[in-house]
Amino acid sequence: MIDYYKNENIRTNYARTAEIVMLKSFDDVVGAQNIEKIVFEFSMNGNYFIYPKFTKAFRAELTEDGFKDIIKNVWMKMHDYIEADLPITKKVMKVDAAMNMFRERNMPDVVKLLSFRRTSKVTLTCFAGYETYLYGSVGSSSGQIRSFDLHPYKNGFFLMLPEPNDPDATLDINLIENLFDAQADAYRLAHLLDNENIADVNQAICDGKTTELILSCEAIFNNNLSLIAQEIINAGKKFVFLAGPSSSGKTSTAYRLAYALRSYGIIPRVISADNYYLDYADRRIDENGNPDFESIYALDLDKFNDDMQALMRGEEVELPYYNFKTGKREYNGNIIDLGDKDILIVEGIHCLNEQFSYSIPSEKKYKLCVSALPPLNIDEHNRLTSSDLRLIRRLVRDDRSRAHNAALTLRKWPDVRKGEEDNIFPYTETADKILNTAILYELAAIKPFAERILFGVPRDSDEYFKAKELLKILDFVIPISTDLIPAHSIVREFIGGSCLNVG
Repeated sequence: MIDYYKNENIRTNYARTAEIVMLKSFDDVVGAQNIEKIVFEFSMNGNYFIYPKFTKAFRAELTEDGFKDIIKNVWMKMHDYIEADLPITKKVMKVDAAMNMFRERNMPDVVKLLSFRRTSKVTLTCFAGYETYLYGSVGSSSGQIRSFDLHPYKNGFFLMLPEPNDPDATLDINLIENLFDAQADAYRLAHLLDNENIADVNQAICDGKTTELILSCEAIFNNNLSLIAQEIINAGKKFVFLAGPSSSGKTSTAYRLAYALRSYGIIPRVISADNYYLDYADRRIDENGNPDFESIYALDLDKFNDDMQALMRGEEVELPYYNFKTGKREYNGNIIDLGDKDILIVEGIHCLNEQFSYSIPSEKKYKLCVSALPPLNIDEHNRLTSSDLRLIRRLVRDDRSRAHNAALTLRKWPDVRKGEEDNIFPYTETADKILNTAILYELAAIKPFAERILFGVPRDSDEYFKAKELLKILDFVIPISTDLIPAHSIVREFIGGSCLNVG
């Protein structure tokens, strides 16, 4: 049985096994000469969205029904290979030879990626005569795939993977339109900047275009915030509720949105929902016998809504401050009111949940979800996941501001992910907007900090495997000087040096 949270390695191994069989099946059905690339773009609800880019001549003759027939035939071919239970093997090649092979197969993304490898050899994954570079482990045979499905959608399709608790059934697609559109837009902007994978960013750095890349990324983010600010103002909203998963850059986004609103003559105020935590002694006990910090019921919902109602009536309210050292709410004279030009931005993990702001009319509130949706793949067949990007961010921030070593952060990460699945992701589709906080250059900026931390994970610890996996990702990345990064950048929330009040 696959445990999605505790056995991520099992799930990613399964996904790569399905991937190699699918890639081979595509070659069989369509013909390698008709395929430019097959890009694994992002995951949604544990399923992978894949974009097959065919040659111009092949696309010219392809209809919507024809594309659906291709997916159906690939599905049948995959079942044939699964039933045959053919071996999946590894092959070690010299990097130069591998580059020549991929160059002949018209796979420039892989060629460029391998050109930045510091080792002289590379290990390829081989199946039924098809060879590619897959980052990470893979199953030993095609018969290890117990269930999968292919679901055409827009210009691509979803590779559907097994249910965590039922390996014989596939996950629901659970398509969240606003999340899909946000991720697709991230890829569009990456394509616009000609930086679609790690190798592209490396090349930009080598070509002396680091400053140009940084300024372009920050300009895009500023523009997105400005558009959101205009939308909030035009809709007459008085409250902005901002939420997102761990290390998505919620705090920096809240303050930068405040400045975007201020540029239109609005007086923004930023508060944290954490300040409405119940006193430690009043917390519910979770299933492990510990005080509950994760669920929405760890917050004093009635007090929060009473305060918001008072603000809407034009009254002054003294806002609380939660002292994490004493485990109690305190009042330190932070008194506010909401005038005609005032907008209150509330940041916290439960802000998208309607229970949190139950007393505030929908016409008065704007829900903003922030998430790190990296469009920057390792190459066309290997994804950089949102979870891994956020984990790298959190490792660096925890080391800098919380004195947590990497092993401790890695150990807690599965529980953090479980909390996100329970308390954040189910409410994503209720957001008025999803703002992507992944920055194309951030791995290059964060690499020196993350590597030092990850190399400190003991080899004999349970966390070593994940640390090694993250180090392998970072090994592809060329670092940049942090001196070039603006003080207001999202990246500064994690590496330090932010001019915003992000801790």
